[in-house]
Amino acid sequence: MRQHIAAWKAAFEGDDQAVLPLLVALASHHAAFSAIVELVRVAPEDDAGRKKLNVLVLDLVATGYWTSAFLTIRRLLDKYELDGRRGVNSLRAIVKDVRKCRERLTRRVFVEDIAGIGYDYVSMKARYEEYARRQSGPFWVPLELRYEDSVRRHVEFDWLSGTSSAARSADDLISESVFDRLETRLAQLDRVAEHATLRHVHAATEASRAGRVLENWGLNDAFDALKLLVQTADLVGRWFCYSGTGNVLPHPNFDQFEFLDLPMFVGDRAVLERCWETFAEECARWPYIENDEL
Repeated sequence: MRQHIAAWKAAFEGDDQAVLPLLVALASHHAAFSAIVELVRVAPEDDAGRKKLNVLVLDLVATGYWTSAFLTIRRLLDKYELDGRRGVNSLRAIVKDVRKCRERLTRRVFVEDIAGIGYDYVSMKARYEEYARRQSGPFWVPLELRYEDSVRRHVEFDWLSGTSSAARSADDLISESVFDRLETRLAQLDRVAEHATLRHVHAATEASRAGRVLENWGLNDAFDALKLLVQTADLVGRWFCYSGTGNVLPHPNFDQFEFLDLPMFVGDRAVLERCWETFAEECARWPYIENDEL
């Protein structure tokens, strides 16, 4: 059981491929792209009503954001298992693996093995009070005496198991309905994941795309998806990893809007044109491959 718990925690925040780093990146990209959308909205226009912004750059930014957003959502909903050669770090993989272990994920395991805290908070409180009586002035409370953490963990499991505090048992189990409700939340984004598969992972044919891709899915939809994923991840992390998401949007340690009030390029445009033309000339030669070059 401890191997499973370690795997859940690793999949949640163990490396840069884990759930939490993906959510942090998705939130950061959403914040940045939202600011760029506002930048475009307030940008001045020329006499023809066109925004005085470079289409080349904006198209690249937009394509990058949407591709990244769709693929990140797909990764977080990946249906493969957590373990094995094709194991994935996805929210769904964690939930599926926890569900498989449901019969072994007792109240005691929830408190002692996942959270790493004492099960018997009554005796912990008694030891804490004895410890506190021996102190003078402010003092540090050792982890093994922090009975409030154990109390909160038991209360959490009361809800998960549908048990009252008066009827608690060390062998209580999480209700199946908890996993059903988690899956229902994740399933709300299955069409988004399918769109990512058809549009960004596979070069799906017109026939296979029919009726399966999203025709209208904008920034507000991306916001709602991010919110759903973060809140679901916070529950999964809190319950099964003794962690959580916290605020997934990092506070920038730099001025994220620095230089936006300056021209993007100051210099001879011929330099950029030469760069473009050099590549264009090379591309133009590619279709003329000879048979014997195969």
